[in-house]
Amino acid sequence: MAHVNQPPAPRLRVGTWNVREGWKGEGDDTGTHDVVRLIQDLDLDVLALQEVPFQGGRSPMLESIARQTPLRHVAGHVLSQAMHVAGSAGIALAARLPLDNVDRVILPNPELAADGLRSFDKGLMTAWLAGEDHRIAVGCLHMVPFRRFGRRAEEPAFGHIWNRAAKEIERVMLPLTFVGGDFNTPRRDLLDLPLEPAHSTARDAVLHSRAARPVALKTVETFSDHPVHVVEFALA
Repeated sequence: MAHVNQPPAPRLRVGTWNVREGWKGEGDDTGTHDVVRLIQDLDLDVLALQEVPFQGGRSPMLESIARQTPLRHVAGHVLSQAMHVAGSAGIALAARLPLDNVDRVILPNPELAADGLRSFDKGLMTAWLAGEDHRIAVGCLHMVPFRRFGRRAEEPAFGHIWNRAAKEIERVMLPLTFVGGDFNTPRRDLLDLPLEPAHSTARDAVLHSRAARPVALKTVETFSDHPVHVVEFALA
């Protein structure tokens, strides 16, 4: 019997990056050019972004990404005042395919304070992508930096925050689901969902459903205090 060559499984490249409001250091408050150039080089299909700068409800950074990179479709979620630059900060999704059913959630704020700092609002975005052969759920999550306040993310007092995030993601999950984010903890189990970490560090992670298989991982250091994490998946 002749063997029939099977076509290769379709691939999806997912990234996550906390851009630190585009702040590069004293005297330079815009990293938009660097963000755009890096995205152009990474050949991504979808990117979850945290600490995106906004001005008056719009983000020149997201507009530049949509105009100058293959990630033509962007959606943002303003969460709080910015720490390093003028304006506000939030999260975003950027994708090659149109973003459908976009949902924005502000997570419960634990109202923590220490050394002149206070906890800002953090949140979650979810959306669906309509691919040629698959429908895909994607998400971007940014959690409170509990450690900055001398607290642990796994404390029972914060369980309702993780539960709310999990409930919102579960509501839109599909067989192919991907969530990128700044979790501000290595404890991926706190988000109680059937998702596995493909690329995970002390703070950042790309989570995926079991219908996707990670085949390549990449980390790129940037001007931010967070690198870009990229995972290439084979889709079942």
